[in-house]
Amino acid sequence: MNFLRSLIFYLLFYIGTTCFFLIFSPVKLFSYKFVVYLSNLWTTLVIKLSKMILGIDYLICGLDNIPKKGSFIVASNHQSAWETFFFGSLFPGSIFILKDELRRIPIFSQYFKKLGFIFVKRNKAFDSMKTVIRTISKLTSREKRIFVIFPEGTRLLPSERGKINTGVFAIHKFLNIPILPVSLNSGVYWVNKTFSKKKGTIKVKIHPLIKKEVSKEKVINILKKSYYFKN
Repeated sequence: MNFLRSLIFYLLFYIGTTCFFLIFSPVKLFSYKFVVYLSNLWTTLVIKLSKMILGIDYLICGLDNIPKKGSFIVASNHQSAWETFFFGSLFPGSIFILKDELRRIPIFSQYFKKLGFIFVKRNKAFDSMKTVIRTISKLTSREKRIFVIFPEGTRLLPSERGKINTGVFAIHKFLNIPILPVSLNSGVYWVNKTFSKKKGTIKVKIHPLIKKEVSKEKVINILKKSYYFKN
């Protein structure tokens, strides 16, 4: 049954996504607000489709911890592709900090550029981080911005533990932007690198905001404890 649900989901997902982005392919002609609307519409539809077809729902705990004003960094653990859709839906117009390889995805790359996504080259970590900090500084000087980063750098199985990149602390320290830790167990149901998905409810926990912390070790430890919190 899981296989059949997954087959139907992927058929609808790929056909629907292709049609959607072909229709709205002239990104350069669109305003920033319209592109934010389109990207939010698409990610929300994917989340709803996964609930309807795959039976994957979600439950959020800690919504009160989301800041009502000002810029902040969403620092989440990473278990599957599901959370990329989820955060795009939950935080419309949020800017993702992603690995450089994703920059070249056809059509999507134009949306990434319009939305201001920031890309990091793993083999040039120091230079990339300087670019990230400089870009974020310019963006936040004009208006409130929400940034999404996966400090573990790659998708991990629920049972795996990854090394947390200290870049998130550098952004926090040099730009004085608070960090919102988020933990989730999406990999239990949206199993990474497998075709067949499992029916169930993903638990998302939004932890207390890290407002101002001068110790790198303390920030990393807070994130570790958040990610390995049993939902």
